[in-house]
Amino acid sequence: MMKKLFYISGIISFILFMTLAHFVYHELSIPWDPYLLENLTRLQFVKIFSVVGTEMVIGIGTILLILYLWWVKKDFAGILTVVVAVAGSNVLNKGIKNLMERERPPYLHGEDGFSFPSGHAMVGIVFLLTAAYFLSREFSSMKVKWGLYIVALIFAVLTGMSRIVEQVHYPSDILAGFLIGYSLYTLTTFLYEKRPV
Repeated sequence: MMKKLFYISGIISFILFMTLAHFVYHELSIPWDPYLLENLTRLQFVKIFSVVGTEMVIGIGTILLILYLWWVKKDFAGILTVVVAVAGSNVLNKGIKNLMERERPPYLHGEDGFSFPSGHAMVGIVFLLTAAYFLSREFSSMKVKWGLYIVALIFAVLTGMSRIVEQVHYPSDILAGFLIGYSLYTLTTFLYEKRPV
């Protein structure tokens, strides 16, 4: 039952992403964007979490997770899942950005490329949840399992928020990154669990 709800949540997340993408693509007003973009700048301490979503940190984390699945678990299907999830989310993010062509917020931030959806939010949540998934399989305690997921989500949220504080992304970019990233995570996890053993 829990797994069915998990997969349904992934579908709902994708529908919400498509709804948000419709608004952005047709340049419709998203009322919370200007307000949050202006008012979250006071949370300067959150900026430090921006590093979590960088290609270097996620790249190193992904390599460590792959090495763990290879040397310790001999889980080659797991390695493929990690590669497809993390690398796939990165490629998909760039593809959607080029399709949407949303300009970044008009501030001096020195960032290039399009804005929607946030790569930090999208690839970050995919990597963190995928890591939490494979690590949680090593524990029988539900408290530990939930703890790993909660920590992963907290880091993902703070990473996304850091990009709003830095004014390099609209809040809707971050939300969209979370939604499509979560959907991709549920899809890759579903495929891993349904693989022929």
